[in-house]
Amino acid sequence: MKKYLSGISLLLCFCILFCVLYCNSSSATEMEYEYLTPQVVAVKSSKPVTIKKSSVEITKQGIWQKENALRREKNGKITRNADITYFLYLQLARPLKDQEFLALESSCGRLELRYQAAIPSNIFKLNQLGNGINQKKKYAYIGSWQGSAGALSLTCFAGKKFEIRRSRDNKCVWKNVLKLRRDDPTYQGRIPFTGEEVLELDYSSFHTPGKYYFYVDGIGRSMDFEVDSKTLNEAFYIHAKGLYHKRCGIAKVRPYTAWESPKCHANITLGRFPGNAEHYRKGNGEKDFGFFDIKGNRIEVRHFDLIKNNPPYKTVALAASGGWHDAADYDRRPYHLRIVSDLATVYLMKPENFMDGQLNIPESGNAVPDILDEAAWGVKHLLAVQLDNGGVGTWFESTGHPGAGEGLPHQEKRPYYVSAPSRNGTMEYAASVSTLALAMKKAGCISEAEKYTFSAVKAWDFAINPRNRLVSWMRLNGKMISYRERPELYGGNVLRSGTNLFLLTGDKKYLAFILENARSIKEAFHKDFWKWSQLSLMILELFPVKELSEFRMEYRKKILHDGDKMLADQENAYPYRTLWHAHNAGWVHAMAWGNYHPLRRAMTLIAAHKISGEPKYLDAAYLANDFHNGANPLGRTMTSGLGKIYPVAFLDLVSYADTIGEFVPGITPYGNTFGIDRNAIKMVYYDKADTLPIFRRYINLEFLSVPSSEYSVWETIAPAVVSCGYLIEKPLLPSAELKNRKPGGDFRKLPGYKALP
Repeated sequence: MKKYLSGISLLLCFCILFCVLYCNSSSATEMEYEYLTPQVVAVKSSKPVTIKKSSVEITKQGIWQKENALRREKNGKITRNADITYFLYLQLARPLKDQEFLALESSCGRLELRYQAAIPSNIFKLNQLGNGINQKKKYAYIGSWQGSAGALSLTCFAGKKFEIRRSRDNKCVWKNVLKLRRDDPTYQGRIPFTGEEVLELDYSSFHTPGKYYFYVDGIGRSMDFEVDSKTLNEAFYIHAKGLYHKRCGIAKVRPYTAWESPKCHANITLGRFPGNAEHYRKGNGEKDFGFFDIKGNRIEVRHFDLIKNNPPYKTVALAASGGWHDAADYDRRPYHLRIVSDLATVYLMKPENFMDGQLNIPESGNAVPDILDEAAWGVKHLLAVQLDNGGVGTWFESTGHPGAGEGLPHQEKRPYYVSAPSRNGTMEYAASVSTLALAMKKAGCISEAEKYTFSAVKAWDFAINPRNRLVSWMRLNGKMISYRERPELYGGNVLRSGTNLFLLTGDKKYLAFILENARSIKEAFHKDFWKWSQLSLMILELFPVKELSEFRMEYRKKILHDGDKMLADQENAYPYRTLWHAHNAGWVHAMAWGNYHPLRRAMTLIAAHKISGEPKYLDAAYLANDFHNGANPLGRTMTSGLGKIYPVAFLDLVSYADTIGEFVPGITPYGNTFGIDRNAIKMVYYDKADTLPIFRRYINLEFLSVPSSEYSVWETIAPAVVSCGYLIEKPLLPSAELKNRKPGGDFRKLPGYKALP
């Protein structure tokens, strides 16, 4: 990672021309500007600005306003008001010469905006870290949406040359022709997706290692990028740091991070509440499982209320460090078992990509690949609470979520409880911990493999016993209610657990149980496959078992079908190559909560590549990584601390409380939502909301725009770790520069804060 600098040097390093101007009035207006081309300048202001006179004729103007985050008071307290930047796009009658000033008379007074050809233009959208040497398809893009002025017209550049120039001496080392990408589609013929005309820079056949930038005559130069195998290692490292920073029950300290915080939530109390979050909803008429009132009617229950109303009969406290905080809050959820399985599975898929010391974590140096140490952290707390009979409660929850201003996790006063063991929750645990056992065995870590196998066998024995079905009476708001666990075992977890335990022990009783439950497993395939991790059944492919070949073929069919659809969407659906559903598809609106993230969707592609060996899936996964890293309409990466322009403010309570200027790195906020949060409409966009292109709807009002501004370890962070880990060309230990990276100061001064909308 490049060293963080301060002031103007920092911003130049990150390719943004920064200039602060003030009105000659009692209420100063802070302003910045950047040139997009020699003929287009974007003025950023804390208040609306109008132009009265210009030294060069202005042929077109565009305006827009965008929230950066919630406003902070001088003492750092977060308010419920948006910090808004007003953008003014000015298109000039002629291009400016290098070092020429554009003189403006404005409502803010006289402005002089100097054009400098050496400053990169941010209308180049590219992978800001760079590409691997062996990546076969590589594209960058040029495009700009300018608010009320619409798309920057770029058609005139189609067919002209672009150059790749070497950064150290500015020498042109490669050329190709600019191509116009497909037209921007609209939703229901009305709302654009990118709002841009997009040019493609195809440099697929360029593989020479080094540091470079793109140059187009009449537009300018891009920021620097690299062609080097280390770029994928850097991405993998930063994504994995997101998991480390969310670890529960451990102090985050140097030399593992400069974002330090004390040990938290080391103790837990055995609780009584059920651990299946889906059962707290009313459901669709299920009569044999869920919550019921005294008359036997299915009811909806708020888990916080249930926990408050039903303290343990007897307080049993356990030391239970381990797992990850789910998101901006501090619970540890059953969903996180997916992370354990996925980290272990990607190791089994490509063990040559992973090694000890790769992630600079406390376990580094123990002769276990770091990715497996991180996976092991995800079951450490569950091993601690496993009962003698094998049952495992998998949801660690309190009586409410913490809020902004309550301090760091170790300062939280609420008690935490672990859910009561259930058959299905325990079987899900068995599936994940046995996957970890297989990976440890593959890595030669025999004692670790035996420990996890023993725990998985105990969990399996508990889960297959019908007498262990969780059925209980509880109180809720002064009334008696009942809970009944689903009577059948969930087919997907039976298949996963049984397969793993057969492979680990050689005992065919596990296969026999799978085959006895074949019907429910097939039903789960057809009903629930869309919910599963794309890697959930990769074990069937990696370790084929003759008796399970029917399930293996079904898994292959579904993954390859979904992969082929993604390939078609990526190439043809939008001007930028993204894995999202086409504009006229039924699921195009389902972007919120991280569904839109390309590396989450790329897990289908890496599964398809492992199954088929076909390079087209691997190529598409690399392009998904490019999109994530900046080759997208917003021209910024999707993960804090990644690249040069990245998210710098989002809903993260630790970053609110740690007094460190820059937010914690490695966090991937949910990002784009198809709709626009109503708070943003009221506070920022008013009657203009419907004109904001869909791919630009990354609303950031933090705790007032949760579906966009929050994140979760299992929905956005871990999938990026897994996908990038699979893409590594050559595993490397992190450089001293990367390991010793320091916070960049006030997050409001970082380039991602007022990035172009």
